[in-house]
Amino acid sequence: MLQQIIPILFLALTTSVVLGQESDTWADVNVSATIEQTKTGEAELVVTAKVFDGLHIYAQSQPKPFLATKIAITDLPDRIESVGEFVADRKPILVQHESLGIELHEFEGTVQWRAPLTIRDELATEVSDPPEVLAGTVFAQACEGDRCFAPTTYSFKADYQTVKSVAASNQNLSDDTASFSLSNLQVTSSQTQSAWSVIPLAFVAGFLLNLMPCVLPVVGLKLLSFVQQANADRKQILLMNLAYTAGLLSVMLILATFAVFAGLGWGEQFSSAGFTVTLSAIVFAFGLSFLGVWEIPLPGFIGAGNGTTKQEGYGGAFSKGILSTLLATPCSGPFLGAALAWAVTQPTYLTYCVFAAVGLGMASPYLVVGLFPSMIRFLPKPGNWMVTFKQLMGFVMLATVVYLISFMPIASVVPTVLLMLGIGMAVWYASQTPGYAPAREQVKAWSIATSMVVVTALVSFGWLQDVMQSRFERAVGRFVASQTTGAALVDAKIQTVSENQSPDHIAWKTYSPELFESLVRDGKPVFIDFTADWCLTCKTNEASAIETDAVAAALRESGTVALRADKTESNPAVDELLRKLGNSAASIPFYAIFPANNPSEPILLDGLFSSGEPFVEALTRKPEQSRISRVSYSVE
Repeated sequence: MLQQIIPILFLALTTSVVLGQESDTWADVNVSATIEQTKTGEAELVVTAKVFDGLHIYAQSQPKPFLATKIAITDLPDRIESVGEFVADRKPILVQHESLGIELHEFEGTVQWRAPLTIRDELATEVSDPPEVLAGTVFAQACEGDRCFAPTTYSFKADYQTVKSVAASNQNLSDDTASFSLSNLQVTSSQTQSAWSVIPLAFVAGFLLNLMPCVLPVVGLKLLSFVQQANADRKQILLMNLAYTAGLLSVMLILATFAVFAGLGWGEQFSSAGFTVTLSAIVFAFGLSFLGVWEIPLPGFIGAGNGTTKQEGYGGAFSKGILSTLLATPCSGPFLGAALAWAVTQPTYLTYCVFAAVGLGMASPYLVVGLFPSMIRFLPKPGNWMVTFKQLMGFVMLATVVYLISFMPIASVVPTVLLMLGIGMAVWYASQTPGYAPAREQVKAWSIATSMVVVTALVSFGWLQDVMQSRFERAVGRFVASQTTGAALVDAKIQTVSENQSPDHIAWKTYSPELFESLVRDGKPVFIDFTADWCLTCKTNEASAIETDAVAAALRESGTVALRADKTESNPAVDELLRKLGNSAASIPFYAIFPANNPSEPILLDGLFSSGEPFVEALTRKPEQSRISRVSYSVE
């Protein structure tokens, strides 16, 4: 054991010596101090910390377990009676840690703390020669992302005769940049649209939703139902597809109601853990039905029975319409955001019309089949292949559950898995009572099955979730402690610098209004990616267009700071900025580039992208071209 420890300690010591010899290169925080004499007998102590680019330190208000910055006076001149409370020159950046769920109070760049000095009256006008020295320390911990360096005590000295001359740091910035404020930002679209142009656009957007991966599991089931309808008469086929359309439209109208009265944007219901857990449970139960574990008690629902003998019923068609709409909401196809953003700014009846148009567009392929049932002849004839196809769709449903669980809060994952187990046992138990059994026995079986689900849900989210939250918080404490000790700090620091210098790495920062305003006022161009873990279109754009070498190079060469505004959980500050940018529905994906020379006229992009060219073009646009513009739902 000792033989393993000694080399590690030697490596850490050797590296520390090297870093100490190159203090200008590796200094994470530089601390200095001055005394500003405001008038005779009055002065302020100003302590300045310059934080290495890409790092941050925590404010004095930082909650535990992270280490708050502390300023202490170690040597006070005779003429100074006391030092008041240190107050920072700006508010810290409030960041919700993405993986730990803890609020962080961070300072980046340069921060100053000011404290009033009380001068002894009898010495206020005397001049000391040599100057009297005030000394103190700043205890701070520098961090980058999840990795922190060892806490350090930085010393500073200031003499009483020092009078700091303040120069305007923003003298080269435009008035618009220097005085930029989110409260004054309001982007309005120069385009005027009418209902006659937007409603057809919404219809096309709804049709294209059928091609999004969120809806494909239910589309597969609809194809299966079409095969079963091959021998049905024309009237029954039409009524069946009308029932599907009715289920689809019912959810669309509910979403329109949420948009009108609650300001809820497309897909925002996934910000609620309760909604995500509920939908996961429903999709899981459907998946088990398709795999043959139980039979859905709806007349003729595809997935019930053996999949070959029963025709689809109206109840099954209606429920599939509901399910497909719910599954579609994490996806955003071309034209959808533009249509919904317009809709929520219109009178209530027009909002409902646009949402209904989206629903009709989504249902249009099935309505066409209902009107022209001869199209079904192009599909394979019914047979045993339908059982295999249905079971494959069951596995696709289970994969959808995994996707839904992936953006739940960490402490809710294990309780949700336990709930799934309870649901699986409940539906299996209920399926042991055959459908031809007396109604009394069926009611009894389903009552017991429902009780099993309720008890499992209470245990999962009434007890187990608290246990998992407690374990998670303890793990956070251990993680934070592990980042502040050992030779791993040296590796972390070296890795941090290496990543920041990487030409194909985008150094994302978490959006906050304070950070955004601070960057703009400092004259830095800013790129904001509005995203969420539940937004599949956002993730597609990130993989195919944003996280590319070309965009990373454009950000680096233009000096643009990349911010990520996350809506995975409810984030009113992000929604407010989206609406200020003219995105009334607060829909995503959405992107904004704020030029350094004219931040009040950002470049806006939204939609589905297959390459990074629109982003590169916007980032490299010349100053005279940086007028408000919007690339809306471009598919490259």
